[in-house]
Amino acid sequence: MIQILQTTQIFKLTTGSPEFAYTSVLFAQDGATFKAKFFGRGKVDPEKLLDVQYIPPDLTYPTVRPGCSIAASPDKWHIKTPNLMSFDGGNNLAELILRELTTCEIIKQFPHHNLVEFQGCRVANDRIIGLCFKKYAGSLQDRLNPYSLNKSAFILSQDHVQLRRQASRYMHQIKEGTQYIHSFNLVHNDINPANIMLDEKDTPIIIDFDTSCAPGKDLGMAKRTYGWYDPQVNISQISNDLGALAELWVWLTGTSPDEFQFGQY
Repeated sequence: MIQILQTTQIFKLTTGSPEFAYTSVLFAQDGATFKAKFFGRGKVDPEKLLDVQYIPPDLTYPTVRPGCSIAASPDKWHIKTPNLMSFDGGNNLAELILRELTTCEIIKQFPHHNLVEFQGCRVANDRIIGLCFKKYAGSLQDRLNPYSLNKSAFILSQDHVQLRRQASRYMHQIKEGTQYIHSFNLVHNDINPANIMLDEKDTPIIIDFDTSCAPGKDLGMAKRTYGWYDPQVNISQISNDLGALAELWVWLTGTSPDEFQFGQY
């Protein structure tokens, strides 16, 4: 029997406006996971699924490595799992888990008050099925821009001026956390307001290390946040983080969209 796990409507641009294309469907059957297309909206008819792709466990959940930290009571933490909807038949989601795990194991051993608290891995059948982190109330994006205005609209909105200027006080600690990452010869590569959480003491916490790696490494298919990086740069380098920090400073204190270096959207 087919168990529908998740559905997402996919749209394409036609003459400048979005037009429904199909529904992307994630489903399980006989202990295996698949992705398929359903050319309709509403309730999915399993008999009409097309372009069915099997999602191999080797490409989604890496095997447990020696010395891997295992989380105690994993259900009490925020569990980050691979985005199976992003599977395209060839991308290796397991590599992203291992990339993030490498950085998080360093953070666990050498913690910093502006970096996420890593609790360890959630494991099943000798595979890492998720990474466990402390739960935080919300992100800087949630706090300042709950309606997800684009960068240009946000910086021009008079409703946000006072709040975002006040939030500029976070920049010192965000820079401190970023520099601490660099001290281990690692680059985050995806600094943006959605990856800055705020804890119960209103301390900024950097999260999301699945793009982190040493300088010079090819970022390949690593998913970075549009509008917060130079699309011409596909290698890990410290300037990626420094540029994102400069962009964040404009987002908090700037007066004109022209001040943004990575586009106004």
